[in-house]
Amino acid sequence: MASNRLEKIGTIYTRISGLMKTGAVNIVDRPLWYDVYEAFPPKLEPSYDRKVKEIPFRKIFYPEDLIRAQFYKKYGSPGTIQLSDQNLRLSLCQLFIEEYERLKAEGNTVDEDLFNEAALALEAKGIYLDKSRAPIKSEEEEEASAAVPTQETASALRERVRLADIFKESQD
Repeated sequence: MASNRLEKIGTIYTRISGLMKTGAVNIVDRPLWYDVYEAFPPKLEPSYDRKVKEIPFRKIFYPEDLIRAQFYKKYGSPGTIQLSDQNLRLSLCQLFIEEYERLKAEGNTVDEDLFNEAALALEAKGIYLDKSRAPIKSEEEEEASAAVPTQETASALRERVRLADIFKESQD
């Protein structure tokens, strides 16, 4: 009996139609999708042996993809990237690409040197892609930077403080 449930025998629509004709399924108890299927039948009947059209994939390639590949090859992955709407900070790679495009638009730099010039321009802004080139911080600077609340610590605090918990505490 299980062999007639194979997708080779018929579609789910033909099976439900057959069950309704024989009275095994009451018309009132038909599935919700049945009326939709009858109102909007597919152009081609679904079949397991129908060949899929060979549609070539479109090549999705942007000019900055070469720069991005070169960036990740040289500097590696910067770690976790937040994709939420709350995090408005751009990734290091995106900052690098924007700087690269800005230098390219200026036209003062030779194309071969653009990559290194973009890295140096970010270093001038205080963003060190190569950590070995970053200036050594004194202990006082490290303590001061740790004391300043960042956006990450603010979001962590927001996650820990929940409105439901505040109401529970006020009721106790």
